[in-house]
Amino acid sequence: MLDISKITKVYSGKAGKCMCGCAGKYSYNEGTEHEEWQGDVNVRTVKMFTKQIKSNPAVKYGNGYMYFEHNGRIKVAYFKVDA
Repeated sequence: MLDISKITKVYSGKAGKCMCGCAGKYSYNEGTEHEEWQGDVNVRTVKMFTKQIKSNPAVKYGNGYMYFEHNGRIKVAYFKVDA
């Protein structure tokens, strides 16, 4: 079981595009520092996307994130990185 407090933000957007936010949307977990223009704090979306990503059989892991692509879309969950 993944601890949701370890997720800082999630992203949903068009696959193959940059992930600056112009082709998708970021949602932030409570307590994550970010600028207002970067997206909203939405714990429900963070939980929902994290569950969808974690349970997808095509999930892939990177350094500090997990993601999957499906039907031209990508969903990504970013983990807190300890300094």
